[in-house]
Amino acid sequence: MKDVLENSSFVRIVLVFWLVSSFFVLFLLGRIDWIVHDELYDFGLQFSYVWATPYWALLRLTYVCLAGPSVLSAIVLGLDVWEKFKSKQRISRNMGKRASVKVQPLKRNLIVSCPSCNKTFRKPLVMLDFSSGKSSLVNTCPYCNARLGEEYVKEDEKDIEMGILSKDEKVKTSR
Repeated sequence: MKDVLENSSFVRIVLVFWLVSSFFVLFLLGRIDWIVHDELYDFGLQFSYVWATPYWALLRLTYVCLAGPSVLSAIVLGLDVWEKFKSKQRISRNMGKRASVKVQPLKRNLIVSCPSCNKTFRKPLVMLDFSSGKSSLVNTCPYCNARLGEEYVKEDEKDIEMGILSKDEKVKTSR
């Protein structure tokens, strides 16, 4: 439940739903006011401050109670859209600059086999490695967190085959 509430797209959907609902309520309140001020007089309604004053007060109080959350929702939604727009501009400006970490796209339909736990998976877990002075991204096994790649294999384990298997190759697994 916490993940759903913290998801910004869910919050945006709720805010948009609230704003659309508030416009419908405003429309429906206008229709009720039209019925009271136009239609009911045709059926013999006599104007009196006894019923008109509480009616006007409640109608205006309803408008105020509806306007407050609507304005705040519109502001929050506007700021969220503005922040998303600004972050996209920052990303597009930074695309021209040289990145310190390069990530190669994964090829589709490939299976990766972990040399440590012998489990297979389609996507390795990408983690930041701070072991050297500079941070770098490394591929790791999502099951045992072992680093993947020839440069990380220990000297006594060099005879283990490691790599990306094609779709047709069978994988030997031992449990």
